[in-house]
Amino acid sequence: MPMRVLITSGGTREYIDAARFITNLSSGRTGRVIAELFASRGCRTVCLCAQSAQKPSGRNITVKEFVSFRDLDLGLKRALGARAFDAVVHLAAVSDYSPSVIEAGAEKFRPGRSAKLSSEFPVIKLVLKKNFKIIDRIKKYAAAGRRPEPLLIGFKLTSGAPAAQVLKKVRALDCADLVVHNDLAEIGKTHPFHIYENGLKLADCAGPMGLADRLYSELARIKEAKCC
Repeated sequence: MPMRVLITSGGTREYIDAARFITNLSSGRTGRVIAELFASRGCRTVCLCAQSAQKPSGRNITVKEFVSFRDLDLGLKRALGARAFDAVVHLAAVSDYSPSVIEAGAEKFRPGRSAKLSSEFPVIKLVLKKNFKIIDRIKKYAAAGRRPEPLLIGFKLTSGAPAAQVLKKVRALDCADLVVHNDLAEIGKTHPFHIYENGLKLADCAGPMGLADRLYSELARIKEAKCC
């Protein structure tokens, strides 16, 4: 029976006002490649894609958009409660912080998309609040909907991190069955990815296509082992 897979990709936008927002470098390209490869191999694939991200296309693919951290969290909760998934590939670049309060002159404003702040203030102070880690709740959302626990693939991006720090960050994602690490300093022509299982390196992959192919194989392996 073909796998049913839920993929998140692209970066969240946390709006300051109607014209300004906080975001990140994610283009959604890797998520698009993974989704299209999985779908080409018969997986029924649902993609939660950022509004600005590259979108996958083809048979067996359903695309739904999100904008903010809150949108993504709600989208995952709804999707995981509505149906069972064999796996969740949580690739979206999620904002760790969202705007909470804006101070401009003697006034305080609530951030959001309802109005645009004047550009005449000499100083604007932006207070950010920390968001919870969505990845920690993914399996719980499935359980709350009385669905089987999906296999979970998490992603960790670093920037010039030494090996010991990478390992520490990868092992901190202990809710995930597999963790994919990549580092901004390594991104170039080949864009290497490193897959970890149980805190130990499992494989190195060259580029999004190589990663997609290996992830498909590993998910099939883990699923088969759990069924036996």
